[in-house]
Amino acid sequence: MSLHLIALTTLTLALPASNQAAFVLNGTWRSAPDEMRLTSAFDESVWGKDAKSIRTVEMTVRQGGEATLTITRRVVDARGRTVAGSTSIERADLSIGEVESTMGVRAEHAVTVKNAERRYPDEPEGTWAIDGLKVSVTTFTDDPGMLEVRVDFPDGRGSFWEALHRGGARKPARTSS
Repeated sequence: MSLHLIALTTLTLALPASNQAAFVLNGTWRSAPDEMRLTSAFDESVWGKDAKSIRTVEMTVRQGGEATLTITRRVVDARGRTVAGSTSIERADLSIGEVESTMGVRAEHAVTVKNAERRYPDEPEGTWAIDGLKVSVTTFTDDPGMLEVRVDFPDGRGSFWEALHRGGARKPARTSS
């Protein structure tokens, strides 16, 4: 077991600095669904009683630090069915570079947004560029299976941060009542 760790450490140290971030991040990262109940009178008039807004985030990082970030938002009704016309998909092509700064276990990576758009799958002509989108990626030395993505939209609305986990979302721990 320790030979594998030594080999992995040696391989990581042998990589040029510009490829180390890509080596660590390669793969698919996903968030747990972020659900928010829509309870205002306006929300209920539009989406129906007991509707929920759901956001999921996925990022695929390829060799060399090239990445695709996909944010999917939708509204589901009380029965869990997606409400027609409620789905939007934001997609950004990124380049993730070297660590720019560290603070404790946090390592902030250089990120360049090359292209970003929002589309509405139910509306064929519903695609718009998102100029000025900012994305940051943070990794953690104490948890290599998790990273944090911060997404800042140019108008400030809808900005968020989300924890992503390698290969898929971790399920929340169950608590006993």
